[in-house]
Amino acid sequence: MQSKLFETALERAAKTWQTYTKALCTLHLAFIIDALGGNLFLQGKSIDFAGFTVVRESLSATYGILFSLFVATTFIESRLLKTCISPNTPLMPDELPVLHLWFLSPFSDLPFMRKVFWFLFIDGFHLLALFSFAHLFSHGVKPSLNIDPAIYASIGAIDLILFIICVPFGYLTYRNFQSVRAKLCDRS
Repeated sequence: MQSKLFETALERAAKTWQTYTKALCTLHLAFIIDALGGNLFLQGKSIDFAGFTVVRESLSATYGILFSLFVATTFIESRLLKTCISPNTPLMPDELPVLHLWFLSPFSDLPFMRKVFWFLFIDGFHLLALFSFAHLFSHGVKPSLNIDPAIYASIGAIDLILFIICVPFGYLTYRNFQSVRAKLCDRS
């Protein structure tokens, strides 16, 4: 029973991370396209994306909220994985197909893939901090929506608060995944 619960939790964690990776790569792709097109979005011009008009301020606010939800979800999932695997559970890594299909993971046999996995996680924190500082310390930059400068700065302050809250949970997620990885490696 415990191994089935672990496998289900592992599958959910893999899906969460795959969704995060897709969203982060899409965001970076949008930034690259914007940079090649003259940085119109970063200079305050709105863009159309998937039928929506996206402005700089809405991206900052939305990213902060969504990334915080991702960190909370991954923390809960990593803690569940850690509690599902115990020293007396007869669970072998070769019995877990999800573990082998989750290439870009903290449990990968390839050290490079583990490093890429953690780089993507850290990159999410980097973007949240970047958005926060862009709002808080952008003297002379006009908001693209002609919104009150206090509201513009408050978006950055909220992103900064979310960043400060997320960092300890990100570290605990790292520790949980490392603990699970150590237990899996001990069994193989």
